[in-house]
Amino acid sequence: MGTLRAALAGPAPVVGVLAVLVLAAAGVLYLLLPELQLAAQALAGLGLVLLLVFVVGAYDLVKTALLGRQARYGTNTLVMTVAFIGIAGLANFLGAHYHQRLDTTASGQYTLSQHTRAVLKGLQGQVHVVGFFVKRDPIAVASQEQAENLLREYAFYTDKISYEFVDPEEKPAIAKQYEIRDFGALVFTYEGRKHQTFGLQEQDFTGAILNVTGVEQKRVYFLAGHGEADIESAEETGLQLARDGLQADNYRIEKLDLTVTPAVPENAAVLVVAGPKKPLQPSELRAIETYLTQGGKAMFLLDPDPPQELQQLLGKWGLIFREGTVIDTVTYAQPDVRTPAVQRDQYLLTQITKDLDTTFFPGATGIFVDLPEPDREYLAITPLAHTSFQSWQTVAARTEGVPNFSEGDTFGPLVLAVQVEATAPRGGKPLVPSTRDGPKATRLIVVGDTDFATNKYFYSLYNSDLFLNSVNWLGAQEELISIRPKPPEFRRLIITQRGWDWIVYSSIVFLPAVVLLAGGVVWWQRR
Repeated sequence: MGTLRAALAGPAPVVGVLAVLVLAAAGVLYLLLPELQLAAQALAGLGLVLLLVFVVGAYDLVKTALLGRQARYGTNTLVMTVAFIGIAGLANFLGAHYHQRLDTTASGQYTLSQHTRAVLKGLQGQVHVVGFFVKRDPIAVASQEQAENLLREYAFYTDKISYEFVDPEEKPAIAKQYEIRDFGALVFTYEGRKHQTFGLQEQDFTGAILNVTGVEQKRVYFLAGHGEADIESAEETGLQLARDGLQADNYRIEKLDLTVTPAVPENAAVLVVAGPKKPLQPSELRAIETYLTQGGKAMFLLDPDPPQELQQLLGKWGLIFREGTVIDTVTYAQPDVRTPAVQRDQYLLTQITKDLDTTFFPGATGIFVDLPEPDREYLAITPLAHTSFQSWQTVAARTEGVPNFSEGDTFGPLVLAVQVEATAPRGGKPLVPSTRDGPKATRLIVVGDTDFATNKYFYSLYNSDLFLNSVNWLGAQEELISIRPKPPEFRRLIITQRGWDWIVYSSIVFLPAVVLLAGGVVWWQRR
């Protein structure tokens, strides 16, 4: 054995290198050329024989390498490497089979809203999205990436969303098939129907899904002709954002002038009366009253001292109004105590408010209930939101500071929004049976403020959700009641002068001083 070992000692290094090369060639053939499996196996056998020859010829070297101090260090390194690879592999396996993500942004920027998840959960069929973006255009490429990132979120929540992207310059026939006239469009298809959008935000995609999957668009009419907030106005006092929000929920929005149209249309799902400034004509009041008594659905947004005609109309449904505006010294939108804010514990738990957080109502009026016991059998009034105990309704004119409570004022808490469900007005009888189960129910939402739904405040906190949830409850679209995505907002860091001084001195003075002190201590010990 010693003689054989001595004979092989000379060529051992060359044989070792040759063994590694032959084994590597066998591995390449096995992985890349399955049809040469027999040759790969023959090479592997030859490589093992050469490796054995190397071990015999370089026995002392191998022994030292496996049992010496360096070998132990190498073994530890090998064990650590194998352990790391094993842990990484296990983590990837678990991640692939149990996928979880965490969005740590304050606004939930990377998480689909409750509203979108509810829509996706209700999908019955497959929605396919085709995006048309030009690859040579850097802006289009960035837009496609934004769309793809969002669609990936949709596809994560349901397997009923699929998508693809097409370059309309490379495949003009497909663009013609989808009737694409402008690049950058996304076409949502469902059971032969199509809906096209250019928006790249979550509300655009969810609205497109509702539109393409919806059997019928319900109509919401906004009363016009009396100085109401305008649904077409982009000014701060307009309702353009509220209109867009309703359209995203798959409603068709129209104006209604009752001096031209003698009655509320039969196809009206909801009638919205948003802050009228001028009196209504008797014929208009009769049209609205007839609509309500026949089971109509309406939302009234009324500011302090609303028109007397509307006060009389709502009085028939158990609601009355008093002169003055609400002041809340505990929960309000600073710096104005005449802008009461409603927090989570100030809502009554209903379908509309169950997920709401803070809303606020600039220059609101309180709503008071006058409902005799006999009428409560068929007329139910539910307060949705109220002020704090440190609030009151004042008749004093607006002044600087907080006005004192005076004669004619009303102590709080005050109701700022109510929902009404009834089969007849006060003192009336159920008149219009709609099903064999009983009379058709009238639904009302009354809010003592219009400003909360205007463009200036619509996307502030949860104002938009209160408005849209209310319309969905009125329109019997309860499945759409949820918290919706808010447009991306610029988040400004606001700090006091004291906080700024702390940041400056701690980073410029404190940290360098700590380093110098630590260095001084070490120097002193080694001195």
